[in-house]
Amino acid sequence: MMENQAEEILQNAQLIQEDEAPEILADLKGYQVTKAELFSHNREPAITIWDTRIKFNMACLRKFPGATHIQILIHPEQKRLIIRPCDPEAPDSLRWATGGGEKELKNRDLLCRLFAAKIFDLMDWDKQYRYKLLGKPAIYDNEILFLFKLTDFELFIIGGKRR
Repeated sequence: MMENQAEEILQNAQLIQEDEAPEILADLKGYQVTKAELFSHNREPAITIWDTRIKFNMACLRKFPGATHIQILIHPEQKRLIIRPCDPEAPDSLRWATGGGEKELKNRDLLCRLFAAKIFDLMDWDKQYRYKLLGKPAIYDNEILFLFKLTDFELFIIGGKRR
């Protein structure tokens, strides 16, 4: 279904025509690339990992409409994590959202002291921080998944409650 939507979008896409010719730059000396972590990523699929729990943001849930359960796959050597939606009865399925059916899906904390400890150990992360990873879509065997590289993270100091 999503593959057909993507094909339709690509087929109907049109290039934007500019009336004015683009300015040609001689060099980029003096310019600096801005760091992505300086910008909000709340519309991009992300997972936040604490030392005792994990949480997927709402953008993740919206990428898998109606999916209340996922499976988490981890590749310790490549230091990658994959999520894929699954049936609630599937082996090792995790309820990553509350609601479903008539109710709107909402993200929830997944308490996982042992799993989080293994991730922190694998990555040699400091428990006084939380780590946010942005996800990228991936396809395996015509199945849409989300891939998170454990090496690409934003670091946050664990503090008091947010206002």
